[in-house]
Amino acid sequence: MPALARARALLVAVALALLSQCQIVEAGHDTVPDVVALQAEYVKRLMDAGEALVFIDLRKPGEYRSGHLPGAHSLPITELEGRFAEIPRSPRVILYCACPIEDIATAFAFLRTKGYANHAILENGFDGWLRLRYPVTR
Repeated sequence: MPALARARALLVAVALALLSQCQIVEAGHDTVPDVVALQAEYVKRLMDAGEALVFIDLRKPGEYRSGHLPGAHSLPITELEGRFAEIPRSPRVILYCACPIEDIATAFAFLRTKGYANHAILENGFDGWLRLRYPVTR
């Protein structure tokens, strides 16, 4: 196989592998908007590779203080409407909480209406991150 064909095949394989880690989550009923959700394992690989990520912790301040993802910024979901401008428009933003999918999907959709296109949610939220024993700042 010529080098160019091998390179193309490798790029396709890598793209498919990355797409398998990113998905559109649908809640199954009309009240929850579609969101882009990233699996914790994929987010951890991005961190380990040194990709610039901004974590936005949408939990209550006390929950944030008891432990959060490394470098995360606290922005309680109840304050999102008044403080959304604090969220950068680049690099990639990962939203997370310990809330029902409906709540974080609403936050995701709200940011989309404000022109954000660089955000995703952490699938299974903070609890999923903890279950995998990934790093937490306390």
